[in-house]
Amino acid sequence: MHGGGSGGGSMGQGNYVEDELKTKIYNKRLLSNMLRYLKPYLKWVILSFLFLLLISGAEVIIPLIQRSAIDDHIVSDKSIAVFAGENDYQNFIKRYQKLGFKEYKYGENHFVIINAKDRNKINRTDLEYLQEKGILKAETVFLLSDKDENINILKKYLPENLHPDTPNLSGWYRIGSKTIAVPKKELNKLPKEERLKVRNETVQKLLILALIFLAIITLRFIASYFQTVITAYFSQNAMADLRHDVFAHLQKMPTKFFDTNPVGRLVTRVTNDIAAIDEMLASGVITLIQDVILIITIVILMLALNWRLALVSFSILPLVIWVIVIFRKKTRVVYREVRKHLAVLNATLAEHIEGQKIIRLFNQYFHKRQEFATINQKYYLASIKQIRLFAFFRPIIHVSSQIAVALIIWYGGGKILQNVITIGLLMAFTQYISKLFEPINDFSDKFNFLQSALASAERIFNLISLTPDDYRVEMHKNIKMKGEIEFQNVWLAYNDEEWVLKDISFKVAPGEKIALVGHTGSGKTSIVNLILGMYPFQKGRILIDGKDIHNYSLADLRRNVGIVQQDVFLFSGNIKDNIALNNNDLTDEEIIRVAKYVNADKFISQLPRGYYEPVMERGATLSTGQRQLIAFARVLAYNPSIFILDEATSNIDTETELLIQDALNKVIKGRTSIIIAHRLSTIQNVDRILVLHKGEIVEEGSHFELLDKQGLYYDLYRLQYTRN
Repeated sequence: MHGGGSGGGSMGQGNYVEDELKTKIYNKRLLSNMLRYLKPYLKWVILSFLFLLLISGAEVIIPLIQRSAIDDHIVSDKSIAVFAGENDYQNFIKRYQKLGFKEYKYGENHFVIINAKDRNKINRTDLEYLQEKGILKAETVFLLSDKDENINILKKYLPENLHPDTPNLSGWYRIGSKTIAVPKKELNKLPKEERLKVRNETVQKLLILALIFLAIITLRFIASYFQTVITAYFSQNAMADLRHDVFAHLQKMPTKFFDTNPVGRLVTRVTNDIAAIDEMLASGVITLIQDVILIITIVILMLALNWRLALVSFSILPLVIWVIVIFRKKTRVVYREVRKHLAVLNATLAEHIEGQKIIRLFNQYFHKRQEFATINQKYYLASIKQIRLFAFFRPIIHVSSQIAVALIIWYGGGKILQNVITIGLLMAFTQYISKLFEPINDFSDKFNFLQSALASAERIFNLISLTPDDYRVEMHKNIKMKGEIEFQNVWLAYNDEEWVLKDISFKVAPGEKIALVGHTGSGKTSIVNLILGMYPFQKGRILIDGKDIHNYSLADLRRNVGIVQQDVFLFSGNIKDNIALNNNDLTDEEIIRVAKYVNADKFISQLPRGYYEPVMERGATLSTGQRQLIAFARVLAYNPSIFILDEATSNIDTETELLIQDALNKVIKGRTSIIIAHRLSTIQNVDRILVLHKGEIVEEGSHFELLDKQGLYYDLYRLQYTRN
């Protein structure tokens, strides 16, 4: 086979440019390609998104519940305005009716309850007027129901204030038919047990809030569980589809593609690259969406709760955004460097492990160790650079969040002392600012997910966009060929104008046996490649049974051509499966009969598990001769019309060589056969020999005819004979 090397280790560092990310973080083409694989699972994506909204909702509601518990029930922020005159009351209510103050009336007095949040919305001049007139009391109050138990406790310890319109509130007083008010300082005079009794309703409400809090946490846990499972479900299914498509596409790629792309790199496409996209879908993108929703919601909510305090909290954000921009630029460069050096490291490691025998035979241990140490050091330095960058980014984001909390405490604490905001609001803000900085702090990890996944997606979809071989499945008719082959002035170049075959013409009759001989690189294997449709040729025609080879589907063509190569490839599994190769029509009896016919049964039957003996990777536990006998059985099982043998019997013992020669004679019987000869003594009985030199047929005839000519074949034969 024509090839440019199959090992990644032979590639220089410059060939790892494709491991870098060439696109922007947002790339419409890549995004649409990835979404195409999510489309069949759209309902699950939507369901996952709904659970995501539920989780985000729970995140923002929890601080609000805590704020309500503190401000509405634990610590009072309620001020009371007592209007003894009707005019002041009507003017105030008319001006601020949109705020929806809670109003009470008892006797001649009107009472308006004003909490800290609504107090901020009252005009400063109006506030000063109400305070000067003694209408707005400075002391905060607790509202209680006027049930007998509460009244009896309060009467026991506190006097009833019958004139609450006085400047300084004291005792307790009625503000409605069923509501009484107690100033905070007065309520603190009650013994602890009595205080709890009068505030029993508040305790009940706190219990309800606690249960709601527990329900939300439980709901968040359930939503997180299902969101994680559903996300994993659709991402795994989408990636399974993508993995299948990539593998199927690879199966259809031209042979030349595999000549120029190392196996390790292609394996990485189907495994690591798809795993990176899966990680992005399952973790990166989903959490990124959640973070964006959470950040927007928190910002809006903080502005709605108290826009002044929110702006103070956000004052640190410009610095954070600047740090993120710098980090993104620098980490992009460092990330590329790390990936490039890691690719070189892996390729070198794989090459050195595979070539251990050569390293030992040629005493290259110390040299190779030093070579690996140099590559390892480069990867180490790139990784250290990346770690230093992360070590700077994370702490600076953490410190920024703590500065934001400090600003909230400084500004918000001052406002609490002025009775402008409440303790509950301050606590809610500290929680929200922490939640706001959590996704920013995780940005570095998510950026890596995105960068890795997009780099992987770019490589995968670039691979899928490559044009595969045209298998023309619609033309597949499962036909049986006679085996006539004709080359008419065929020219072949693997690279432009570098002709490997030059004006090749010959014809093989059905059932005829021919041999191809010549020096290495003369074009023998290239002729076989063209018969199998492995490479496109540039000039001329190839006919099979008088029909242009292009008019056959590749499936029909290769179904009728059987080949035994120099290096027989066996798949992991067992011997039976390697003979049948997924041909379900073959019974066990037929497989055994074929193996006996080609002399393979003799060694197979002696194995511990016989035909079910496990075959290790590439058949490493079997000898070269045994693998070739299995290959003969495999070819015979498919019963092809054309048989090709890339003969290689120089490295096996005499007994096995005789078995292979016998198997060969049986397989070629009645079939058009082409033998690539390396040992000229083995092809003396073929019908015709074609001698190739530098891509051209220079001689043709039988063994003895060519010897009589005393040309190139004669020289080759004499050279081998002299050596032997």
